[in-house]
Amino acid sequence: MLTKYVFWLKISLKGPFYAVTELVEVQGPQLLNMSETSLDTKKKLLESAKKEFLEKGFMGASLRTIAANAGVTTGAMYRHFKDKDAFFCALVDETIETTTKVIMLADSTHHAGVEGPHMQEHLKLEEKSVKEFIDYMFDHFDIYTLLLTKAAGSTHEHFQEEICELYTKNCEETFTWMYKSKIAKKKVQPMTVHFMASTIINAYCDIILHNMSKKDAAAYIKDIMEFTRAGSMYLMGMKNGV
Repeated sequence: MLTKYVFWLKISLKGPFYAVTELVEVQGPQLLNMSETSLDTKKKLLESAKKEFLEKGFMGASLRTIAANAGVTTGAMYRHFKDKDAFFCALVDETIETTTKVIMLADSTHHAGVEGPHMQEHLKLEEKSVKEFIDYMFDHFDIYTLLLTKAAGSTHEHFQEEICELYTKNCEETFTWMYKSKIAKKKVQPMTVHFMASTIINAYCDIILHNMSKKDAAAYIKDIMEFTRAGSMYLMGMKNGV
């Protein structure tokens, strides 16, 4: 079995210059402990950053406070995160990726079986997806709070608008496909699609913005989905989902 070796340079200040004063060998358990310590430090920093962002927002958050509350030096902090935006992105990027995947379920490739007798099966799958996403939102309530109320000044300050734009684009594509495939009898105007799509996205955002309970959120989204579904079917000239 091979043993892994890593060499660290000890550097000291010599007058106005930095100089290498010692080459230190690190191996085996030492290397593993250093890795675990690094991960633990990163976790503490992210927990501290989330608390700071939730309290003060992106613009008001202090890197010094984040480091101090995590119990690490600013130097150690900068080895993990170069600036506030790096912290914010590390906290929210995974949730944005998951949200985007859910939004993509509105594209035409996920509606291939909506015609005729398959409509009810499609609606059941849609209801299941909605429930799972609401569960996900409540499991990540703090992260959505960051994105929707604390992101001004960060890379993701336009999260709601960007998600709405993507959802609208997918809905427009699906409505057009349904019309060309003769599933829908009438074509729906782009601005009407935008209205319905933004109504749905804003409804999900309302869950966070109004700090709704999961029970109330589920009932609210159910109402909004039924309202927009009935409206879209009517506008497309479809009756009772067929």
